Amino acid sequence: MNLSCRIILPLLWLCMLPGMAHAENDSRILALSPHVCEMLYAIGAAPRIVGAVSYCDYPADALTLPRVGSYKGIRVEAALRLKPDLAIASSEHVKGLMQLKKAGVKIIISNPRRFEDIFHDMLTLGALTGHRQEAATLVRQQRKRLARVRQHAISQRRVFYELWPDPLLTVGKSGFINTLISEAGGHNVFADIPLETPRVNIEAVIKARPDMIIIPLEKRNIQQRQRFWNKWLGKQHVHVAGVDPDLLHRPGPRLIDGLEILQRILNQPWP
Repeated sequence: MNLSCRIILPLLWLCMLPGMAHAENDSRILALSPHVCEMLYAIGAAPRIVGAVSYCDYPADALTLPRVGSYKGIRVEAALRLKPDLAIASSEHVKGLMQLKKAGVKIIISNPRRFEDIFHDMLTLGALTGHRQEAATLVRQQRKRLARVRQHAISQRRVFYELWPDPLLTVGKSGFINTLISEAGGHNVFADIPLETPRVNIEAVIKARPDMIIIPLEKRNIQQRQRFWNKWLGKQHVHVAGVDPDLLHRPGPRLIDGLEILQRILNQPWP
């Protein structure tokens, strides 16, 4: 089926649908991505959420939401029992999404790749849920914080981002984490690779000469990874720091928190 015939509406399109915002103010929403869940809570629209997926765990109240699936797919029958009329997902390819559409649930895709995309999606969700003012206030605050970060982007440290240790994955030019490193003032040593999550080897990292290694603390021990990289790169030549992956891997309202933390790491002095 041609995509233009489906009821899958990227949030970018919704500004061109003047009747949509009013119609969705009392919607029953399935938040099918952690960043969507966080956006809805951040703008005060949590009462609209009737179901969520795994890893929708922030804020703490989100843990009480009924679960209807994970990133692998949606349990359609469980989702429909919640009587949703709107589902917001990060990709149209999520398993089960088409069944929801066929059952009459409107599908919206939110997959922001830049801060401006995040701000746009939060504003649009505000319009959809009747929380336009709250969303506008949040975006205004975040724009100010982003401007401050850009003013202090002075580090220029060479960064290797260890997305995953085995196989060794990092971030390339097309990933938004590459953008975060640049916004914070650093230089991603693999920014020339035109992939989002390229696989690299230890020799390539050594050749790239990073002086900072950032490790998301997801199923990893920072001390073990620090010993590993000190062995290969030398303790005196590289600094290893851990970050909360939820703050850097979710394109939602807490991404600005992650960016500020990343900048503090890059700007801190060390021997």
